[in-house]
Amino acid sequence: MELLLIVFNIIFLLTCLSLSYLFKTNYPKEINDIIGYRTKRSMSSKEAWLLANSYASQWLFKYSLLAVLSQIILFIIFDAKIALLVTSSLWIVTLFVTIIQTEIKLKRFQR
Repeated sequence: MELLLIVFNIIFLLTCLSLSYLFKTNYPKEINDIIGYRTKRSMSSKEAWLLANSYASQWLFKYSLLAVLSQIILFIIFDAKIALLVTSSLWIVTLFVTIIQTEIKLKRFQR
């Protein structure tokens, strides 16, 4: 069981970092319905789209680094189960924070 949790921790760590890095370096440049930061406000113009995707991807990568660091620290201090639970919860919260920050940025941009 402990080995399985360690494997899940490593998979989660690699997934967070790789997805956020991929999005940071290759966010979509054209408005589409499949991939990217897609909200009504971000899809209102090409300028808003580029701003939202660039801004959100930068914050997502920073928060992913924070989640990975916290996961490593929690894994050392506690155990694999606690590290995985806390870090996955932290990552979900940071996704919502990224959305809120990006929407605030877009709202200011569109004024």
